[in-house]
Amino acid sequence: MTEQNDPLLTMENWAKLYFFQSLTEFFNYLKQTDLSLLQAYALAHLFFKGPLKMSDLCEHMLVSPAAGSQLIERLEKLEMVARISDPADRRVRKIEVLEKGKNFVQENFRFSQSWITEIPADITPEQVSQITEVLFMLLQGSGRKNP
Repeated sequence: MTEQNDPLLTMENWAKLYFFQSLTEFFNYLKQTDLSLLQAYALAHLFFKGPLKMSDLCEHMLVSPAAGSQLIERLEKLEMVARISDPADRRVRKIEVLEKGKNFVQENFRFSQSWITEIPADITPEQVSQITEVLFMLLQGSGRKNP
């Protein structure tokens, strides 16, 4: 069976291309910043899942509380995150992404996905519609929240 006739192989190859190309562009963007890979990941995780307690962030990132605190302190100095009181429990502090941090994540995402615009222009509008429909069905059927 050829790749064209094997949907799982085709999806696997697309996933590999998407992952590798997006990761490459992500690192290219990161080189232009003062952030470490771990800081950028923490910022993105907080952007999509936050605000979070420090303990939850550290657990997710598999870092010690001391390492997590240092990481967040650096992002605070860059005015990308802030520690805020939890409205449900004033004793609990959460980490929230500030506007500068949001802008960083959004710009990084645009940059790391820019290669998609280089997909061949000879794809017809009907094919684009079919691709969009299939991708939407895959997203819906995955049972996972974005991202």
